[in-house]
Amino acid sequence: MFNQGNVKLLTNTELKVYEYIVQRTQKVIRMSVREIASETHVSPATVTRTISKLGFENIWECKLHLKEMDNRKHNKKVFDTSEIVEEFFSRSMQSEYEEKIQDAVKMIANSDVALFFGIGTSGLIAAYASRQFSNLGQSTFHIQDPYYPFHLISRQYTNTVAIICSVSGETEIMLRKTGDLKSLGSKIISITNSSTNSLARQSDINLAYHLTPEYVDEEVNVTSQLPAVFLIETLARRNYNYMQQMLNNKL
Repeated sequence: MFNQGNVKLLTNTELKVYEYIVQRTQKVIRMSVREIASETHVSPATVTRTISKLGFENIWECKLHLKEMDNRKHNKKVFDTSEIVEEFFSRSMQSEYEEKIQDAVKMIANSDVALFFGIGTSGLIAAYASRQFSNLGQSTFHIQDPYYPFHLISRQYTNTVAIICSVSGETEIMLRKTGDLKSLGSKIISITNSSTNSLARQSDINLAYHLTPEYVDEEVNVTSQLPAVFLIETLARRNYNYMQQMLNNKL
């Protein structure tokens, strides 16, 4: 369930937290850091430190991992749409999330062109995003070909922003193209399911929606794209309002 190399680095106090998480997985999924701390008789800081040492950015990442493991173990049916909405919207507009959205809007609005890129289902979301931004006045370009030869381009993309959609954030060809875009000077905004994947780490801004990953036959990823569409719509509409505000300020 957890990387044993990370477990070996835990102190005796942190091991208490780890053992509690492993032994009460389904309960921990519904608990806060403070509740786990109270149950294990340690400080909230110790719980947070344990989670970090286990390889997670925060409690949401850890619970996401636990739910994925539990889901695969019990071969649960796919989630109902209402469950997906509740899981995402219960935390989607937290202050930290809101700040990232505002920063992304400013980055897009102040660019010359926004490139949209994704593969598979995420590619369809990227195509929709490009058109919606274009409908609302943003200069956009949708990259359909995952083998687009960015590495052969000599001009710089210093005032370009690339919005890259991916559930896993680990698709090899996409990571390669992201690196090519960064080497050309492009800013990167990624929309992914977690904030600890390779694409998120390569990005200037990452918007992660933290849904429990869903699989059919243990290998076909059917994690919902509802949060990705919501984020696209939020960015597109706020981008339009921000550009209108900038125009009004010039009058």
